[in-house]
Amino acid sequence: MSYALACLVDVAHSGGGKCCRFEAGPTRLRRRAWRAAALTLCLPLAAQAQEFSGSGFASLVLGRSFGDCVAGNLSPKFNSGCTRYIADWGHAGVYDDDISASPESRLGLQGTVKFNPQWSATAQVTARTLTNQHLNLEWLYLSYQIAPEWTLQVGRKRLPLYYYSDFQDVGYAYNTIRPSPDVYGWDVVNYNGASLSYATEVGAWTLRTEVLAGSEKSKKNPYSSLYNEADKTVEWGGVGGATFEFSRDWFTGRLSYVRSKFKQTDRDSGVVEVDSNGPKQSFLGLALNADWGDWIVRSELGRADRESLNYKANYFLATLGYRMGKFTLTGGASAYRESSYDEQVYKPVKLSSGLVALRYEVHKDAALKLQFDHVRDSSSVPGAGSARVLSASYDLVF
Repeated sequence: MSYALACLVDVAHSGGGKCCRFEAGPTRLRRRAWRAAALTLCLPLAAQAQEFSGSGFASLVLGRSFGDCVAGNLSPKFNSGCTRYIADWGHAGVYDDDISASPESRLGLQGTVKFNPQWSATAQVTARTLTNQHLNLEWLYLSYQIAPEWTLQVGRKRLPLYYYSDFQDVGYAYNTIRPSPDVYGWDVVNYNGASLSYATEVGAWTLRTEVLAGSEKSKKNPYSSLYNEADKTVEWGGVGGATFEFSRDWFTGRLSYVRSKFKQTDRDSGVVEVDSNGPKQSFLGLALNADWGDWIVRSELGRADRESLNYKANYFLATLGYRMGKFTLTGGASAYRESSYDEQVYKPVKLSSGLVALRYEVHKDAALKLQFDHVRDSSSVPGAGSARVLSASYDLVF
């Protein structure tokens, strides 16, 4: 059965890699003991599964960049054409002068098995049209409802760096074609570990807080491939963080903090380029959003400190939308500004963007969107360079 398989895959994945990997005796015994205990838990749960629910989403996105020819400093495979636009940093989705559906088109399937009122398991698989990223396991975790307010989850999840983190791939969930790349996008988007959340109501306020811990290892890291021709392995170790969400009537706010070690290794040579013993990186974010009648406000701002990579960054996005029957018109601006610890070693990136987007509700589960972006790259050493971008999408949920 699929739910039993999901549980067993999670247990196998926790073993740390290939079955023939050699380990010291005590470590190997501990891992075997852990897997045996987990199997003891998984199999009875699978046997008593009561309910299965499934859903999916898809986005077909077409786009191209245009404008005056500018020199770029991306890796050769992304540096062709007169103009370039990085639409998805985390998955290396880049547009150029030719119309393409590859950078952002995707399909996702999610399933949840409820074993009993306390236990459930969730998995999500996302397929992309990008090279070497055709199928990704985004979620695979076990949930335990400790009490009505408390939930423990263990497995693979999305890092909660942003307001849209949990449903960033679901294009139907927002009115623009994409959350601003000036804000959304780091080299790691998932983590393997555990989270504990608490939800309650205080007067008219709905409150939710979550703490998390884990790690992630990304081989052939897509983000790093934007600037490096050679494949890199990126590791975020000792990930720890917390989020706090607060909402009332038409207002929603969210505060997040994530911290971790950072390590980068050249995949071919095995040379460690950034050692994990260096300073930890940290990410602080705040979202303030409103849905007031026909008006829609979305705003996020944040700060990243990545001393081991020689920079700090401040970033923000703000959009204002207005509903007119089946249409929603949105305008917005965003920016990303780095400062370097040593400009002789690292040249900071400076980006700013403006957008106009129009959304049309085809029916209650599908939408058409058209969007124009104007990106200004004022870095001393431009990456993708400045560009104008036109894109269209068809987003649905099912």
